[in-house]
Amino acid sequence: MHTLRNRLSRRDLLHLTAAGVGTVSASGWLPVLASHAAEQAAQGRRHKSCILLYMLGGPSHIDTFDPKHDVETATEFQSIATSVPGIRICEHLPGVARLIHHGAIIRSMNTVESDHDRGRYLMHTGYPRGSGEVPWPSMGAIVSSELGQPGFLLPNFVVCNLTDRLDPAFTGYLGPQHRGLILPNLDRGIEDVRPAVQQEELNSRLDLLTQLDDAFRGRYRAGSTVAHQSTYRRSVELMRAEQLRAFDLSLEPAATRTRYTPRQPGPNEQGYNGLRDFGRGCLLARRLVEVGVPFVEVVLTGWDTHANNLAGTRRVSEVLDPAWSAVVQDLRDRDLLDSTLVIWMGEFGRTPRINNQGGRDHYGRAWSTVLMGGGIRGGRVIGRTDRLGATVEERPVTAADFMATVCEILGIDSRKVNTGPGGRTVRLVHRDAQPIRELLGP
Repeated sequence: MHTLRNRLSRRDLLHLTAAGVGTVSASGWLPVLASHAAEQAAQGRRHKSCILLYMLGGPSHIDTFDPKHDVETATEFQSIATSVPGIRICEHLPGVARLIHHGAIIRSMNTVESDHDRGRYLMHTGYPRGSGEVPWPSMGAIVSSELGQPGFLLPNFVVCNLTDRLDPAFTGYLGPQHRGLILPNLDRGIEDVRPAVQQEELNSRLDLLTQLDDAFRGRYRAGSTVAHQSTYRRSVELMRAEQLRAFDLSLEPAATRTRYTPRQPGPNEQGYNGLRDFGRGCLLARRLVEVGVPFVEVVLTGWDTHANNLAGTRRVSEVLDPAWSAVVQDLRDRDLLDSTLVIWMGEFGRTPRINNQGGRDHYGRAWSTVLMGGGIRGGRVIGRTDRLGATVEERPVTAADFMATVCEILGIDSRKVNTGPGGRTVRLVHRDAQPIRELLGP
């Protein structure tokens, strides 16, 4: 399914209006767009999309997807069977366990980096910070550039629940048009999207701005003026777009909202906002993918478990599991899972050994990520760590390998060469990257 990646034609608008958009209740709007999406898909115009579930702080692989028992580094959680015989994961992820046949667990991440900021940059770009002195674009900016459409009325890249200084929406050399729209508060949605003046006054101001920009561009031939005008034009189109209703979660049935967030944390609970909004962010991600947004990142905090690792990991896992499993199930039920890659990752893992505070510290030598959907060959485990979970013994995967794999799954050429700062040529993904070929193809 793919909708409205290109600007709607007059015929499309008439079709949607006849079908009820703008005249029926808001609750009927999304299915109309979904139906329109099906028509687009039948005509072969569907690009893939991506939902990144970003675990800010770095989850412990031993307490999630690479459980170890009967060793000095063992988790105290039980492991449970999954939908794939022989693959076992943490007991606090039962919903995800039932869906493992749609995904692959990569247990051999080997990125070395164990600083939050540098690890986040590395996993979002595939390049170390400062590599070649090039400002590298984030994963969302790459998808926006490669799969997004300039005429699409909604942002091509959205970030939900960002409550930390670590910004995943940077665009590097790709330019500001590919920066992600950050939604720190889902209750407020897109802020300041409604004009503060009457439409006639707004049109008058926009006409004046266009005249001034045209005059400036005519005198100085400044390309920045074109970008400036484009930004304002898209902002105004967004103000008028019916697609904005995709951001309104109240249009979803109460039962659906509860499936994503069955556990409501209390306002005095540590990390309250991040925990409360993760499930809603996943629901929003599904809605945005349905209407054609190619990349949505949803952030879940609480994984930096230097102390009380077990309690902290259990708490965030109980928020993660229903939301993650619900978004995958909904994508599957809507025939969107094969065209939507769902990524689970942090910036690194955590140490196998428990420290004197009952926690696990930063660790980049051996850890786990998970990929689901996107048409991958699911139901498998990539790589293996040793009995302690301390080193990679089979099929090490670097951040560049991971980025190349994501690009190839989404139909993006990871070997593509772009024009970077100063006109120099730069590769989209590092030249040494090796995509995980066993996940690709039918």
